[in-house]
Amino acid sequence: MRRPLSLMLFAAAALPSLAAAQPGAPAIRQLLVQARPDPAPLECEKAAPVVRRAAAPNADPLEVPTAETVRSMSPNADAALAYGPAVAQPTVPARRPGPGPYRIGIWGDSHLAANFFTEELLRQLKAPDSVTNTLIPANMGRAGVRLPLLRSCVSSQWKYEPNYVGGDSAAAPGPGLTNMFADQPGATLAWDVRKTAQSSGYERVRILYQQLDAPMVVGISVDGGAEQEVSLSGPAGPAALELAADLPISQVKLRLLDGRLRFHGLELLPQQPAPFGMDVFGYPGATVAGWKATKQDYLASWFAKDQYQLVILEFGTNEGNVKPFDLAAYRKTLVESVANMKALFPSAACVLVAPGDRGVLVPRSANIRKTKTRTKTSKKKAAQIDLLQYSRIHAEIGRVQAEVAQSAGCSAWSMQDAMGGQGKAYDWARQSPALMAKDLIHFTVGGYQRLAQEFFKDMGWAPLPAADAESR
Repeated sequence: MRRPLSLMLFAAAALPSLAAAQPGAPAIRQLLVQARPDPAPLECEKAAPVVRRAAAPNADPLEVPTAETVRSMSPNADAALAYGPAVAQPTVPARRPGPGPYRIGIWGDSHLAANFFTEELLRQLKAPDSVTNTLIPANMGRAGVRLPLLRSCVSSQWKYEPNYVGGDSAAAPGPGLTNMFADQPGATLAWDVRKTAQSSGYERVRILYQQLDAPMVVGISVDGGAEQEVSLSGPAGPAALELAADLPISQVKLRLLDGRLRFHGLELLPQQPAPFGMDVFGYPGATVAGWKATKQDYLASWFAKDQYQLVILEFGTNEGNVKPFDLAAYRKTLVESVANMKALFPSAACVLVAPGDRGVLVPRSANIRKTKTRTKTSKKKAAQIDLLQYSRIHAEIGRVQAEVAQSAGCSAWSMQDAMGGQGKAYDWARQSPALMAKDLIHFTVGGYQRLAQEFFKDMGWAPLPAADAESR
């Protein structure tokens, strides 16, 4: 039985906006722009269609194993075999945040990138319309990513740079541990920064980037207006171009005219920030190694004026996909990554979220159906498949995360445990409607919502106070 964690959330008064960078923060250059009350819908440039060669038909495609197949190949698959308690008890005293807004920062992989998990958390908090998303990571246009923006446009010249792979990106990280890089004139980015067509924009929008020794020239247009040419120069390091207007800004378009640009993301600054904020940094394929590889003083610059009261790290699925899986190496990376996170946010509560259960697809010929008996060949093929290979690895990852969390003063929570333990991916896939995606790795929208509801309950959270909701 899972025990609730007494980690509490509540809203507080908003901090005033800062007009200039504080020591340790990015160098900020302000550009006055003219916003319009009703801009035309943002239209993205049409990319040339990608011509793909038709794949040859597969006579024996992979598919989700039937219940009969699971029982015959893994008789213990229906047992909850996860290591240790389902939820690790907090190792730090329960506490309430101090003065100022309550902000949550969440870093993770593809499970967070689509935003279904976090959107359900906000629904459980009963505050989906009042949440401030201050920092938007540089992952717009990436497959599998949904952001709290009405629309984004990304031209083909941009290259994604996830920090977990190291290199130049990790040496100059954005707040989401991802960057986008372009060195071809004409590369464009455009955003409608509103959440919906009916919501208001932002009086100030900051474009976060790396200032290089060599100047860069960009063109900026706001709400469909004329483009302004801006030369970006100054000391090398983290920087921001702040667009300021008398009216809320809805749309921004950036065009690279000259130089090399490493884009770190957006910072959205409304006139009256909501007292509760949640920034979500999810990138498909990401691992916790981004926290180990990243240059910490550069990363810290994005959080110089604001700190999170709660930090959540959701990783493990991609680490568990490496063969052979080295548990000792994973533990070492996790320890160093969590230590870096704690050094950056020393006063924040923290939770490590372990991956969910994962299944294995089987050839159609190896699947048992009531109307078909398997042949000798299909039985041999089935015998070579270990349906619980990833389930066991994810359980080990969850166990290590719980141990590292306890040592670091964090709490731990396992998606796999919330599902019921090892082998439950197959049960979730057979639910109607299905809770597991057909790849047996990811979840359906309903699956992410179910996990978020369990997380909310296990954390011992409650909806934000009605008085605070009314004040927003």
